Amino acid sequence: MHSTTGTTTGTTGTAGTTGATDQTTSATETAAPLEAGGPGLDVPGTWNVRDVGASGADGGARLRPGVLLRPGVLLRSASLSRLDPAGVDAVADLGVTAVLDLRGDDEIARDGADRLPPGARQVRLPFGGTSPSPGADTSDASGDGGAVADPLALVKQLVGAGDPAAAGRSVMLRLYAGFATDPAAHAAVAGALRTIADEQGAVLVHCSAGKDRTGWVVAVVQLLCGVAPEDVMAEYLRSAASATTLAATLPDVPGLDPAFWDAVTTVRPEYLETALHAVEEAYGSVEGYARAVCGEPDIVDALRARLTSTGATTV
Repeated sequence: MHSTTGTTTGTTGTAGTTGATDQTTSATETAAPLEAGGPGLDVPGTWNVRDVGASGADGGARLRPGVLLRPGVLLRSASLSRLDPAGVDAVADLGVTAVLDLRGDDEIARDGADRLPPGARQVRLPFGGTSPSPGADTSDASGDGGAVADPLALVKQLVGAGDPAAAGRSVMLRLYAGFATDPAAHAAVAGALRTIADEQGAVLVHCSAGKDRTGWVVAVVQLLCGVAPEDVMAEYLRSAASATTLAATLPDVPGLDPAFWDAVTTVRPEYLETALHAVEEAYGSVEGYARAVCGEPDIVDALRARLTSTGATTV
């Protein structure tokens, strides 16, 4: 069994840790159903919930001939900190035994810890730990805490920008390029890949919005398993349907016109393409990247054994 990098937390059934009681925020104020674009899952209190194995053409990702991506193994979502009791039950019904929380310390302190059902363990795998002050430069991802991917922190960086839309695009491109080079991102990806490969039950991975850090982890897993690049991109872009829901959860930022939030609250092909290009330049391939960040040459085979099955192809 691989050694998982990250902090693992057990559930106790109290909101102070990862339980479902003492909810203070109504799920209906923040959650919205996933819009059209493929099979989405209803988990009250969060959004952008999908079964990665059920994504792609005709309900299944296209792989090499005769191979399918298993459903019910890898799930993705936005934060689970606002789940109501029905949402907690939904997570349990999905068979989730491990939840990978990619959020940083600031995000958890602000938004709350995950609310999980008994029997589900949490694995903390922060991509970065400290949010910058408004206007801070995050182009250098080598500092303490790594690259910042907190949606609210990214939005605050646009305050005072002469062209907030262009500034937002620049921030997002730097963020995604950092997925290939930032040590904190490397540690998070390594822990995620190991847990997904080793876990016996379903694994749910999330950040705050479930689109950038989560989108990157899911894209890496899909590519390692042989999913067609066009299906990887299609799955990534489905998070755009939840951009309005994400924007509704963010507080007003003085000095920032909400019309300029689009670059940060959505997903675009060029974002994922930037990360993949950076990986190719640094490691030659996604497989080279995975083996390097994990330090384990067998990680790709382990993931494929866990996530793929033989059967009729969907190509």
